Amino acid sequence: MTHKPLYKVSTGARLILEDRRWVVAGKDPEGYVVEGLDDGECITISYKRVDDAIRAGNCEVISPSQLEAAKRLSDFTGGYTRMAQLPVKEQVDVRKRLILVLAIERLEAEGHKITQRFLCRADIRKRLKDLGDEIGGEKGLFSARRTGKTEASFEILSGRTLQKYLKLYREYGENPVALMHRENLKGPQGDARKKLNTFQERFIDYVIKHFLNATKVKLAPLFELAKTQFLPAVEGIAQGFEFPSITTIRTRLKAVSATIKTLGREGKRQGPNLKGAGSTDIRALMFGERTEVDQVLLSIFTDKSGQLSCRTMSRSEAAKKADELDPDEIQRSWLNLTCDVASGMPLGWVLSETADADHSMALFRMATRDKTREKVRYGCEREPAPAVGLMISSADNGTATRNGKVRAGQLGVGMTAIDGRTYHATDKPYVESKFGTLQWQVLNFLPGYAGSKPGELPGYDPKGSAKLTHEQLFGIITRYFVDEYPFAASRGTGMFGATPYQKMEELIETYGPIEPPGQEDRRIHLGVSRTVSITSEGVKIFNLPYNSTQLQQYADKAADKKVTVHLDPDDLRKVSITIEGSNKILHARLTMTALNDLTLNEAIELMTAAVAANPVKRQLYEDHLWKAKERRAKEMGFFSSPLVPDSYLGVEALQKAADALLAVEFVPSGPSAPTVPPSGIMDRGGHPAVHKVTGPPTAIKRPQSEKPSSAASSPIFKPIKESKL
Repeated sequence: MTHKPLYKVSTGARLILEDRRWVVAGKDPEGYVVEGLDDGECITISYKRVDDAIRAGNCEVISPSQLEAAKRLSDFTGGYTRMAQLPVKEQVDVRKRLILVLAIERLEAEGHKITQRFLCRADIRKRLKDLGDEIGGEKGLFSARRTGKTEASFEILSGRTLQKYLKLYREYGENPVALMHRENLKGPQGDARKKLNTFQERFIDYVIKHFLNATKVKLAPLFELAKTQFLPAVEGIAQGFEFPSITTIRTRLKAVSATIKTLGREGKRQGPNLKGAGSTDIRALMFGERTEVDQVLLSIFTDKSGQLSCRTMSRSEAAKKADELDPDEIQRSWLNLTCDVASGMPLGWVLSETADADHSMALFRMATRDKTREKVRYGCEREPAPAVGLMISSADNGTATRNGKVRAGQLGVGMTAIDGRTYHATDKPYVESKFGTLQWQVLNFLPGYAGSKPGELPGYDPKGSAKLTHEQLFGIITRYFVDEYPFAASRGTGMFGATPYQKMEELIETYGPIEPPGQEDRRIHLGVSRTVSITSEGVKIFNLPYNSTQLQQYADKAADKKVTVHLDPDDLRKVSITIEGSNKILHARLTMTALNDLTLNEAIELMTAAVAANPVKRQLYEDHLWKAKERRAKEMGFFSSPLVPDSYLGVEALQKAADALLAVEFVPSGPSAPTVPPSGIMDRGGHPAVHKVTGPPTAIKRPQSEKPSSAASSPIFKPIKESKL
């Protein structure tokens, strides 16, 4: 069934349908044939869709006659079509002219003929004043009033001018804007009013072009230098070219839009932050659904060394370091901050010397853990934001968050990471707004404040005034984010004056409980890990001992003792242990229970302080300990005096006894191979046949009568009595 249109939409009318502009080119049985004014697209929109949009208030219809009247009025007034567009002073004058026009219409309704002579009559002018007071609801609109001094009244002009106002009012559809002051538009308009020739206009454009530079040059020196570089053409010289004055250029610069000036002098990177359109959309509904992360270099100097600026050293060390002083320990710190978008509650804040991946991981760990430790340590009165499982995290392209370590941790805990544009504050407005609030409400009142930009405080020395330590500054920021900011009324999008803490409670009540953080995921993906070997006492990471029955049972059967230990730096009580090539995750607990309530940093500081004590004092303690041991050894009577000679022979005597004890008698067996008589191994045929010896060898003496023959005898050598060397 064909739908019949309910509302009148004529050909040539303009449709503003769902924020798109269309012009009706014709009609067909299915609907209106329209052409897009923005992109030239030609389509057919059904009658029913237009009628439904008009009912819902999503479509505006402007007839051709309204378009023509609006165009004529805009051309006549210079673009003004509504009273609210006029300046305030001009609105007052237009209102009084409108009252006079309405008064003239009353006279016309009484039967008077409205002519210029009629309107100039004194009685008629008095009648117009009385009718004006009646219509305007206020006496003395067109007469002088005395309030300490005489105020100028609105003058009723001549009859010709009043008749002109009546004609304009009726000609432009009884729109009061047509009564605005237009005498300033008399004479030549547009290019005809210009008194500068073409080459002078080029010079002005040349100066303005170089003025809109990111180096922010000053106009006066730029103007003088530009005159030396701008060479007019021959035609310009023939026309008597003269440089325009700097006042003319300043006047032209006032006509340049503020957005163009900002983009030119601040740069395209900073321009969107200063002149870009803001965001009014509600980006999250549940607590913990979406968070924003950013870092800022705080405008305050802290004394890193602490309140006491001296240390103890020996005379020899002082002599060596007479010309070598320690570096200056006054520094500025980075604040890493993450907050909840739906409520505006700060979830985590970390101070650091640099903005890097390790502190970003610490920031996520703080957001997903309980912050009672900070509350107690820094004396907060209120409850901080609870630990929450994060769903979506939005950050810019800074190196502190755009790296493999942080991305792996975010994905490991089930978080979706969204990258915003660098130097675009509108991509993360919720966390950006907290930096300015912290600076002007907190940092600006602290010693060591450095100002919001270089050179802002020429009469103040921030480095010399730095008194706060890193710990003290962190305590001040913690108390602000726990006790103050969550309980201050917020006028942000969707807040309507509610406090962040109130909004958090409302979101939890409306959308249900928040997502709990996973402790296992925090240890494995957001914590620190080290590869160590299992011993009979368990595993050690950062010199902290961990052990469990489960771990020892694995070590008893495993050939490779290497495992990877995952530790949450904020909770030392338990670690997770992964094994390469195995799908099992082992757990172990801290066996040094005295460190259960400490963080990793606190435990390391405690152990370091115990080891790195004052060397002078430690030497005194060692002397006391040595003397006490010496006294106890003498009183026991166990040790003999080292001055007695027998004390030195004790070990030698014990060695001889040990040798005798360890000596084992060995009886050799008989020879198992043919032998020759003793001292005859070198004889050649002058000895009996080789025979076996069954008993122990004995000395065999040769009889004196038995002398070997000269042929068979071996050569005889003289005994060696002198050295041949």
